Amino acid sequence: MKVKLHFFALLIFSFYSCKSDKKESTPAPVSIERPDNEGLNLKNNAAVQYAKLDQEFIDWSKTQKEYPMITDSIWHFYFALSIAEETPKDNIYKGHWLDLKEDFTYTKGIYSNKTDEGRYLYIPQNGTIELRSTIDSSSEWKLKVDPDAMLFIGTQKYGNNSWQIKFVRKSGLPVL
Repeated sequence: MKVKLHFFALLIFSFYSCKSDKKESTPAPVSIERPDNEGLNLKNNAAVQYAKLDQEFIDWSKTQKEYPMITDSIWHFYFALSIAEETPKDNIYKGHWLDLKEDFTYTKGIYSNKTDEGRYLYIPQNGTIELRSTIDSSSEWKLKVDPDAMLFIGTQKYGNNSWQIKFVRKSGLPVL
């Protein structure tokens, strides 16, 4: 019963977040403040499909304030949902995990295997987190976190606005 309630809540959040993204006709530039209050202007361009992990992004990520609420655990994928695809009956990402580290790097994997790594930039003023991989992918998400769970809601920037991912907080990697 509890799982059905979580799924229903995730489904409602999914429709709400995607509905609001569709209303935006032209993305506006986003002003990002560094922790030292110097302004950075990044353009939110929906046509961008991949942003490289360049030195400018690395420098920005190093200037941010630490957020123990998102870095003190390993996040296990609990459920992922896309309104563009059929809802899976089970967790199709079973065994997947994300580790956001205090030095603003991240690692992703499946069970004990590391599959990706990179850097992230968390912007608390607008509640977004951007992940840039050392391999080949970028993503931006609206982030909601509480003591037990974290929710990523896709944004339009890299075209993942149909996705939502719920993570649960754990102290170690998933096991088979």
